[in-house]
Amino acid sequence: MERNVSPESKYQELIDLYKRDLAQTRKSKNKIYSLHEPETECISKGKEHKKYEFRNKVSIIRTAGGLVMGAKSFRNEYDGQTIGTALEQIKKLTGEYPKLLAGDRGYRGYEII
Repeated sequence: MERNVSPESKYQELIDLYKRDLAQTRKSKNKIYSLHEPETECISKGKEHKKYEFRNKVSIIRTAGGLVMGAKSFRNEYDGQTIGTALEQIKKLTGEYPKLLAGDRGYRGYEII
């Protein structure tokens, strides 16, 4: 296929991605884990039953009634590092911070100022 497609073709970027995927080894840096979403990273969880996850982290803030107030995508960051940015987005969109905030155990131990 590469021989039949000109270097200026819109498919050249995909061909380069496939070649990079085929050439990678176990010890390669910047591995490709997903061809349809090449930005996906390997996130080390440090848990015995699930040491790694392959995904992008997303923070979604919603009201108690279920209305989504904001959503933000993050790369390989800890939960505690994402909450401040997500809250700033809410402040920018609505003009104020939420009065009450609840989160899962990933946010435990982080203070929000």
